Amino acid sequence: MAGSPGFLKRLLDLSLTKVLVIALVLIQFPLWFGSGGWIRVWLLERDVAVKEEENLARQQRIRELEAEVHDLKKNPKAAEERARYELGLIAPGERFLQWGQPKNDKTAANAGSSSPSSPQKGGPP
Repeated sequence: MAGSPGFLKRLLDLSLTKVLVIALVLIQFPLWFGSGGWIRVWLLERDVAVKEEENLARQQRIRELEAEVHDLKKNPKAAEERARYELGLIAPGERFLQWGQPKNDKTAANAGSSSPSSPQKGGPP
């Protein structure tokens, strides 16, 4: 029976080690995977960075709109200029002249297929 106290001591030491490892794992689990864990914090920081970028873009757009409103309030010709550019406003008595061809000119594409000055097949020479 002289060997049994050593066996109990080894068994207690082994059990104590297992208990400490299990306790360490149980303590670490919420730190990494809990609601306030490192992974959750990392995901939230990434979301915050994305939202900050969106906010910066929106703030820039707000500054542009505020400058446009200020310009429209201070300069009466600005509203007319905007109407001409965006809505195609032509004041009474004005003539509209456009240089070049419009971007969506379908008649120019069709005109290239048969020109009126070239003779048609079966027609007079």
